Amino acid sequence: MSAAPPLAGLRVVVTRAERQAGGLVAAFAAAGAAVETLPLLEVAAPADPAPLARAAAELRLYDWVVFTSANAVHALLGPAQPLPADAPPGPGASLPPRLRVAAVGAATGAALRGLGVEPALIAAAGEQSAGGLLAALLPHLDCGQRVLLPQAADALPTLREGLLAAGIAAVAVTAYEKRLPPSAPHRAAELFAAPPLGWASFSSPSIVRHFATLFGADWPRRRGELRAASIGPVTTAELRRAGVEPAAEAAGPGDAELVAAVIAAVTGG
Repeated sequence: MSAAPPLAGLRVVVTRAERQAGGLVAAFAAAGAAVETLPLLEVAAPADPAPLARAAAELRLYDWVVFTSANAVHALLGPAQPLPADAPPGPGASLPPRLRVAAVGAATGAALRGLGVEPALIAAAGEQSAGGLLAALLPHLDCGQRVLLPQAADALPTLREGLLAAGIAAVAVTAYEKRLPPSAPHRAAELFAAPPLGWASFSSPSIVRHFATLFGADWPRRRGELRAASIGPVTTAELRRAGVEPAAEAAGPGDAELVAAVIAAVTGG
């Protein structure tokens, strides 16, 4: 008789954006978990789209464009953005020949390749954060080069400030905004009507903030019920700011690593 899967019967709430949750849902289900979804992030166009459109049309003015998320890739290079007037069709072909592209990690690199763009640099495992990407990128830059940073509206200034301090002309532009989906409060009320909150996965600081917002004034009382699984140090820091010590933290930013961290926490392995 085969052994039960390590998370058999354990409920895990996956809070990723709906279109990005499939891989993690499947990984938790394969480990035996009873998976529920609560999408807490909805990507929307910036309130003022003009700066992003201008950046897309002026890519020839930059030496590098640096992406810190797949969402930024699709916002800048996706079909909704106008191409330069002299560009041939196709996302990859639209990039000026001298422009080099950097990505924060494998998922962002995959988003670029899906649009026909081969990244010149992808931050290695263990460096997949703004600080890690900065360290990986600086040896490839020369003082005076221009770098475009399409980012979320709430992006930390770490990357831009680090580049500016190194003498690099870094230009940040809001590529997208992150909102709480309108359906989230009703869905959360269904999932968490009775204590405890139990296990939930968190893959970004924004999702942590949105989760806490759902409980309003009741958050200080309910947060002690939460078993939070964090994708990495940046998300863990936000959980701690919200008064939650993560029960598990992934060793790397992938779905398998997050599930493995929960298995280790549950089984003591």
